[in-house]
Amino acid sequence: MTMSAPSESVGLLEHLVFEIAEGLSGQTGEAFFHSLVRCLASAIEADFVLVGVLQPGGDRIKTLAAYGDGAEIPTFEYALDGTPCANVVEKRLCSYRDGIQEMFPRDLMLAQIGAQGYVGSPMIDSSGRCLGLVCALTRRPLEHAKPSEALLQLVAIHAAAELERKNYQDDLARSEQHYRALVSHGNEAVLRVELDRPIALDLPEMEQLELIYRHAYVADCNDQAAKLFGKATAEELIGARMNAISPRDDAEQIERTLAGIRSRWNFSQVERTFQGRVLLMTRQGIIEDDQYTGAWVTARDITVLKEAEAEVRRLNSELKHHVAELTELKGRLEQDNAYLLDEIKADHNNHEMVGNSPRFRELLEKIRLVAPTSATVLITGETGTGKELVARAIHKLSPRRDRPLVKVNCAAISAGLVESELFGHVKGAFTGASEKRVGRFEHANGGTLFLDEITELPLESQSKILRVLQEQEFEPVGSNRTVKVDVRVLAATNRNLGEAVREGRFRMDLYYRLLVIPVEVPPLRERREDIPALAAHFVAVLARQFGRRVNRISEATMKQLMAYDWPGNVRELENFLARAVVLSPGEVLSASIDLVAQPAPEVSQHPQSLEDAERRHVQGVLDTTGWVVEGPKGAARILEMNPSTLRSLMKRLGIRRPSLRHN
Repeated sequence: MTMSAPSESVGLLEHLVFEIAEGLSGQTGEAFFHSLVRCLASAIEADFVLVGVLQPGGDRIKTLAAYGDGAEIPTFEYALDGTPCANVVEKRLCSYRDGIQEMFPRDLMLAQIGAQGYVGSPMIDSSGRCLGLVCALTRRPLEHAKPSEALLQLVAIHAAAELERKNYQDDLARSEQHYRALVSHGNEAVLRVELDRPIALDLPEMEQLELIYRHAYVADCNDQAAKLFGKATAEELIGARMNAISPRDDAEQIERTLAGIRSRWNFSQVERTFQGRVLLMTRQGIIEDDQYTGAWVTARDITVLKEAEAEVRRLNSELKHHVAELTELKGRLEQDNAYLLDEIKADHNNHEMVGNSPRFRELLEKIRLVAPTSATVLITGETGTGKELVARAIHKLSPRRDRPLVKVNCAAISAGLVESELFGHVKGAFTGASEKRVGRFEHANGGTLFLDEITELPLESQSKILRVLQEQEFEPVGSNRTVKVDVRVLAATNRNLGEAVREGRFRMDLYYRLLVIPVEVPPLRERREDIPALAAHFVAVLARQFGRRVNRISEATMKQLMAYDWPGNVRELENFLARAVVLSPGEVLSASIDLVAQPAPEVSQHPQSLEDAERRHVQGVLDTTGWVVEGPKGAARILEMNPSTLRSLMKRLGIRRPSLRHN
């Protein structure tokens, strides 16, 4: 048994109780006790287990069943004096983790067994009398004493109940006088049913039933049975007819009587609900010369045990719920791990911010100021300026750096799945939702969520994002459960948000909520001083990536790079250098004028010109890679995008392979 926490000990104890209960199912009498010692030895890995009955005089124990070293041990007796069992029969639960032989040196049986650990529990009957004990010994120190004690207590209660039932059953075989002397002091309801005249067992079932209700009556009972049927004393119930104890209009009792007829009144044991109490009832028919002459009936109130059983089921259900929560947490941790791996890959994959121009230093200073806060940041700038790098820098300089930065490309998610992607959904929330999904906001709990191309969000989703920003809570799709989160939101766009608000494509309230701290990333043409450092950095990285020997850029090429306006900004510069490195034969990169993109037209303020620049940029990278999207040298790797995201972007921009366009 391995237990790391109290809740796990409870769970394991429940498991062992169910395991033993399953092993004892249907067992009674001697078979019950022999099964008990075997199951208990297996459950707690004990080397020796016994169930013993206290003998007259109270100084000796006789075993009902014993089990050791994988085999049953014949019945034997032993004196209690000088043994740990003497303490147990004093109605005390006893356990000794180690050194049992030194504590009880006069107990020779401990030395013969080689015992080190011991745990024992008394068997107390319903009147509070000690009937005997259940004990287990180990040849090694006893591990997990508390769970073992609890298990033995439960087993001892069950064994005591069965021993009581067995004693009653044995007494039924003795004379009525001895039986009455026993049951008069018992806590179990006992009554004897007799008939005015015997009933032949070969008569039809319904005829036997009619005769039973006509001729059966209570011949004898104890006070407990009388109280069970609403009488004050046994004398008031004795002589009552069958209908008083088994109403004719009670279909359950009629079926039980018919079952007795069919079984020729063999011993039976059933649970019955009577006046709000749960009773464990036994019945043994009295047969003489193939005629039914009466029956012994016992009833034990097991309401408390059934309530305990219901509590165990409740705890088991609660345990399953906790397991489900742990499974969900495991999924979240795996997702967090994936995001952290992305961060690690990003750190080693050409994601450094390079530059020293005044505009670039202003940007770094603003990042340094806003990063430690929890304020929402709106990052604006043309395509390819490095808005995601700015988001990464803000996250890494913030107190949330140890939690993941979760990225969402709003343009790459279909409109129908935006809310599911952001907020998650429950199983069955919509067609295809075969299992629960945790959304990006919940994954980013405690960290940062980066919403790239936020202007592409549908209006209905914008309202939900506004609520999360304001109240830090949301409901997954298909659920009425409110999820609380602690998420910092960074948003980015290459569009004019103010114009989108005026055109009704973006909510004004969300616009002002995002505009708490605006950070503008300058285009590359406004920080040309950074081009040499950027170019040198990209050449070094790309040369390693493509296995080239290029280590510097020719002066002529550098002049061309400085003169070009770079409408695709840093990303276009990187992709141009990627093509140049691949095609460069020597150590010095010298790109011909034909390889450099044609001078860009004057940048328009209309959003369409930026989309054209993005289209040209993506298409240029695809041309360089031979239209290979995936793989270490594919376009997705160069563009630092997920392949599926790149395909969605190609579809949105209307980019297709030349052969496909030709066809």
